[in-house]
Amino acid sequence: MDFQSAFKKPFTDVKKLIIGILLSIVPIVNFFATGFMMETAKMEMKKKKMLPEWAAWGDLFVKGLLAFVISILYALPMIIIGAYVAWPLLKSAIGTGVVPMAMWGGLSGGIAVVLLLGLLVAYIAPSALLHFVKDGKFGAAFQFGSVFKKAFKKEYFLAWIVAMLYSLVLGSILSYIPVIGSAASGFIAGVTMFSLLGEVFPKL
Repeated sequence: MDFQSAFKKPFTDVKKLIIGILLSIVPIVNFFATGFMMETAKMEMKKKKMLPEWAAWGDLFVKGLLAFVISILYALPMIIIGAYVAWPLLKSAIGTGVVPMAMWGGLSGGIAVVLLLGLLVAYIAPSALLHFVKDGKFGAAFQFGSVFKKAFKKEYFLAWIVAMLYSLVLGSILSYIPVIGSAASGFIAGVTMFSLLGEVFPKL
């Protein structure tokens, strides 16, 4: 696994990096940046180490949009359970203006389940996105047997955990920069993650 290449990749073309960061700032517009990350993974699958071009804008936007939809669908159980857990808290806050501490304690189990589901989604969703990228078909992201099987291979886990730790460190450093900091860390970490995962995916 070429960690050095993945960490360097976002910085190999400053112009492309700046475009990606700026596009990442604005909701919906950031689908272009997500599409760019998907294209990065596709190129890695083909053993092409360079950054994609900022071209075929319509294709990048559609890929980014579909990647967002896939992620939301995978997160749906977490969202539903989270809403169920949060509703009593919200109802109490609206009715009385306060949330009793006892209520927080009673819902601790539900909150723990939501957090665990969130971690599972964060781990599994990239595998689903890689299936989508490889086949170019939306439905490929829901080949659950293959998605879960590949996600629990050691190479995938290693690439994912390294990318996530890098994302956390980078995010904590750049968070001090207003507005652009979070966009920069998200884009840089995303390109790095999908470079690593795109590289290992064909071997899984």
